[in-house]
Amino acid sequence: MKVLRALFLIGLALPLAATLAGCQSGPTEEETESSVLADHEIDGFELTQTRDGARLWKLRAQRALIFEDADRVEMEKIRIDYFNEDGETRSTLTALHGLLRRRTNDMEARGDVVVTADDGTILTTQKLTWNERTGKIESDKFVRVTKGSDVFTGVGVEADPDLRNMRVKSEFKAYVRTPEGELVEED
Repeated sequence: MKVLRALFLIGLALPLAATLAGCQSGPTEEETESSVLADHEIDGFELTQTRDGARLWKLRAQRALIFEDADRVEMEKIRIDYFNEDGETRSTLTALHGLLRRRTNDMEARGDVVVTADDGTILTTQKLTWNERTGKIESDKFVRVTKGSDVFTGVGVEADPDLRNMRVKSEFKAYVRTPEGELVEED
């Protein structure tokens, strides 16, 4: 009798467990945001930020999804040109994905992020933010900076868009290139 009762309970529990396994406690924030339909979808998106008639930066994206209520623009294949006071390009940022907060113009670039300054300095990372208020680019991820034949790496960075004033936050390592082309860590 006990065996039959146990088999009966197992027979009830298995279908219930299978049903519950297919259910979640609710969608994650990321799933909720991506499942919401955008208010606007734009191919060839462009946006220029100016101050007193002078261009500060120009953003281009292959595709943009605009979410009005959430105050965000999600973008694919982005390029941002930062300009100096003479209107010349001082650096260019490219990335696979981007996010723009429309009210503040703060931005986030994700995936194969590359910043190339006009002097040839190159910064690479997987995530970088632009703080409109401070005029700085920032990351809390691993970064690699190449300037000429020298390379340095670290975790986290804060810099001007032209990469001239830069502060690596932790795990800083500097490398120099030997005449044979090999990178050697500097002591």
